[in-house]
Amino acid sequence: MDFEDPLEEIPKRKKEGVAGRIRFWGVKRIKNAFYWDKGLEGVLLAMFLASTVAAAIGALATPTGLGRGMDMFMYLSANTGAFAGIAAGGAVLLSFLYFPLPRLLLSASAYTAYLAYYIQEEANLGAYFTIIMTGVFLISAYMLGGLIQLWRGRIRVGLKLIYSLIPAAWFVFIFTYHPTIEHHEPESSFADIEETNFSDITDPGEPGIYEVQKLYYGNGQDRHRDHFGEGTDIVSSTVDASAYFDDEEWEPWRTRFWGFDESAFPLNGEMWLPEGEGPFPVVLIAHGNHRMENFSDAGYGYLGEHLASHGYAAISLDQNFVNFSNWTGSPNEDMKLRTWLYMQHLLELQVMQETEGHLLENKLDINEIALVGHSRGGQAAAMAADYERFFEEDSTLDGMENLEIQTVVGLAPTDQEVDETRPAPEDINYLTLHGARDGDVHNFRGDRQYSRITFSGEESLLKSAVYIAEANHSQFNTDWGRADMRLPGGLFLSREQMLEPEEQQKLTKVYLTAFFEAVIRGEEDYVPLFQDVRYGSSWLPETKYVTRYLDSSYEPLVSFNRENDRTMFPEGIRAEGESFTEWHKVSTLDRAGSRKAPDGVQLEWGVDGEYSLLLPDEFRNEYFEGNEAAFSFSMAQMDREFDGEVRGDTSPAADIRFVFTDGTETLISVDDLYNIPSSIWTQYSRYPFLEDHFREGKYEEAIEPAFQTYMFQTDNFTEEMELQNLERITWEFYDGPGNIVIDDIGFFRNE
Repeated sequence: MDFEDPLEEIPKRKKEGVAGRIRFWGVKRIKNAFYWDKGLEGVLLAMFLASTVAAAIGALATPTGLGRGMDMFMYLSANTGAFAGIAAGGAVLLSFLYFPLPRLLLSASAYTAYLAYYIQEEANLGAYFTIIMTGVFLISAYMLGGLIQLWRGRIRVGLKLIYSLIPAAWFVFIFTYHPTIEHHEPESSFADIEETNFSDITDPGEPGIYEVQKLYYGNGQDRHRDHFGEGTDIVSSTVDASAYFDDEEWEPWRTRFWGFDESAFPLNGEMWLPEGEGPFPVVLIAHGNHRMENFSDAGYGYLGEHLASHGYAAISLDQNFVNFSNWTGSPNEDMKLRTWLYMQHLLELQVMQETEGHLLENKLDINEIALVGHSRGGQAAAMAADYERFFEEDSTLDGMENLEIQTVVGLAPTDQEVDETRPAPEDINYLTLHGARDGDVHNFRGDRQYSRITFSGEESLLKSAVYIAEANHSQFNTDWGRADMRLPGGLFLSREQMLEPEEQQKLTKVYLTAFFEAVIRGEEDYVPLFQDVRYGSSWLPETKYVTRYLDSSYEPLVSFNRENDRTMFPEGIRAEGESFTEWHKVSTLDRAGSRKAPDGVQLEWGVDGEYSLLLPDEFRNEYFEGNEAAFSFSMAQMDREFDGEVRGDTSPAADIRFVFTDGTETLISVDDLYNIPSSIWTQYSRYPFLEDHFREGKYEEAIEPAFQTYMFQTDNFTEEMELQNLERITWEFYDGPGNIVIDDIGFFRNE
């Protein structure tokens, strides 16, 4: 190797002083900075292209609000300048250190690696994962550089083709390598169904009978969307949200982007209105937290139009101005603001429909209100139904006491503490849908909200929670794409084990329309869908659904409390267990290890086991009224607590034995009526062996327990017996090992 002799570069003429000699040496070192990079132009080009890709991802991940084209121009221009400056500057520095390697390439590589690492680190992908992916990215750049260098060379074409197989194989591997876990494909809930019992019932996922008119209301001053600006159909008010902001919390950048501050929030809504005589029930739809520069409200058009075709006035609310921005963060009172805006829209709509001559006069049935919220919007919907807990003194909400929110739907809702509490509305209808593939709200938070909904028994109400194996978070909104993380994290999420967007939107339309028809219009034919998903087998996409259900006719037999002895209940009922390796009262935990529901009883057995509830005479005489229609309980798989091959892979079976005081017994096989759902495994990332490190272990746990409700008509086991004479209920478990939690044991009554 031909090394440069640094001594030859220092002039030895006596006439030159020390400063001159150093200056001459410095000039020589700068001129020779790129000496070792001769012939590596192709690799340098590849490194620049790699940095350009990283910069483009950064532009897409952190929009400025100036438009995607302008973002790309700014980010790529900045990258070009930084690449040139850092690569050249680094090469000069290494030249001064007499570093005998390609200095320009090393400096360019260091810059590109840092850029790739920084973009991933800002997305909180986890240090270990980020280091590995940065290494893969850098190797890919060198592979591309080698390919370019190869084809710039003068060797024969045949050899070029042969040598090109190496980088080609690398890129094929990078783009196609996607190993999957063993339990990758969930079994469909409809696998063993040959025909449906709903052949004569209209598919709620199909368009309804109404023609739909699309309208917009806004304050007429929106800077970015003409339909909320000068082109709006209905001019609406602005509202002052200053009370929910600290001094100077609203950043000047938000004002520059939106054209208003916290004192003048617009009430903007996209409305789908059925054509014909009203009034129509009102459904407000609110998005969750997304980049404020990427608007979210239009992503529910598929749902709004569908609901309007079934006779509901559906409105998607614009709450983008309280969403997150990379440049200004989120408002401190984020959740309260979303809830407050829900109510401000309701008050505004009430004024519109009561105003003589208004376009919406008598079009809105303000006495029938349903709120639908996605992600943080889902939590805000529950908070609005329980607003007095969070808004004690706010004169801007005067009039809300006259509006009753009867129905709430949460699409993958969050469940944060606000003012050290969480919403717990009483006497509302509630539905939540959540996907096991949800990479954003990866815990089933709607199940916790479901558990906090209570009924006083004075009204006919119901609640249901549906856990969907192959649904994710973003596909409830057509504008959020398929990935549940912004770039670059979305590149590493698995696209396997996921419904197509149209399928997830279809099930959303089915569930919400059936729910509204049941609870608002009293169409009881749709209620069984929420008790047993198989009733919707001809409507819903093929996947696994785990469904929980209760209504206001339900009366619990026992209430579980971890503080009480496992054999005794406050109601006087006594419990017995036989052959269990574990038997205790617990609360199920989500993926993060947080409590997700009230207490239940956990039972673990090896081969078989029996769990019995013994009903004393005094309790039976007081509890049973003769109008009991169905016995019910909920059960969740807990086999993720096993080790080895059976972890998350058990298939327990159960019979239920009802014993009466005269010795008569009735045995019902659960398997004859229900398939006990196996645990749903979720692989979030493309690389399951890195799941523990991706996003600092957020996806480490692949299984979350989800409760399935089982209902048995009393006619099937009472025969000639009176329930007042029922003295024992026994669950006989077999086909072990098994580990389950039971909750919600009780009876549904005829109302």
